[in-house]
Amino acid sequence: MVAQGGGAIVNTSSFAFLGDYGGTGYPAGKGAVNGLTLAIAAELREHGVRANVVCPGARTRLSTGSDYEQHIAELNRRGLLDDVSMQGALDAAPPEYVAPTYAYLVGDQAKDVTGRIFIAAGGFVGEFARPSPGFIGYRDHHSAPPWTSAELHELIGKS
Repeated sequence: MVAQGGGAIVNTSSFAFLGDYGGTGYPAGKGAVNGLTLAIAAELREHGVRANVVCPGARTRLSTGSDYEQHIAELNRRGLLDDVSMQGALDAAPPEYVAPTYAYLVGDQAKDVTGRIFIAAGGFVGEFARPSPGFIGYRDHHSAPPWTSAELHELIGKS
């Protein structure tokens, strides 16, 4: 893509990257897809290559049937899916509602869109905010000793 002057990469991820459900391997893999895509976007932007992620939500053979319905109900019972998300998972739109997001992201109209993680599920299009660190505490390493466990508990454990 660099040699040809640019292009578009759209990778597929999943809400599972948040780590709330899906075991351990699947969320880790989807988190890796997101991280790789963001790194590609940063590294190749100056060469005209853009990279984005779509976390799709659509009815497929894997998201229908009694086993799937029981799994979704269990996630809801455990507090990992709220009622609205559960209903969306059980009544997902067909893939035709997700495809336009991919088509847009590879098209010329999206030439300035890169390094973003989108959600496309039925009529809903959204974006995950890029994580940024929040302030918890500061200690100057030139004039103060390292944090103690008790101090960290005061800062972290009670928030």
